[in-house]
This record gives sequence, structure tokens and C-alpha cells, in this order.
Amino acid sequence: MNEKNDFLYDVRIAEKHLQDGTLSQEEYDKHLASLPDVEEKGEPLVIEEDKVAEESEAELELAQEQEDETE
Repeated sequence: MNEKNDFLYDVRIAEKHLQDGTLSQEEYDKHLASLPDVEEKGEPLVIEEDKVAEESEAELELAQEQEDETE
């Protein structure tokens, strides 16, 4: 696919192209169907948000305890 078509089908602006008629829904669906399935190349994304939140809470508690001791 060339750069012009890459831009035309770019997921970030495809809706605009569909609305203004630059791209038909049929063309877009055909393009999506032609894309290879690369699911097996993906890796899970693990976000340790809970751990970060727990550490932040512990830091806040420690700061509060230190503040209480100085009063």
C-alpha cells in the first residue's frame, strides 16, 4: 500500500473520510478485511497500577504520621 492509501485508511481519521465521501464504507470494510491477523505477535500489557497505588498510599500514611508526630 502506498503512503496516500495509508493516510486514507488511518484509523485516526478514517471516520472523517467516511463522512465526507472520500472513502466509502465498502472500501473501508474491504481494507480492514485485507489486513493480516497479527494477534499471535502481541504481548500482554501488565500495568501494576495497584502496586503503585498501594505504594503511594503508604507514602501518604507515613507523611501523615510524621506530621502528626511534629504537632
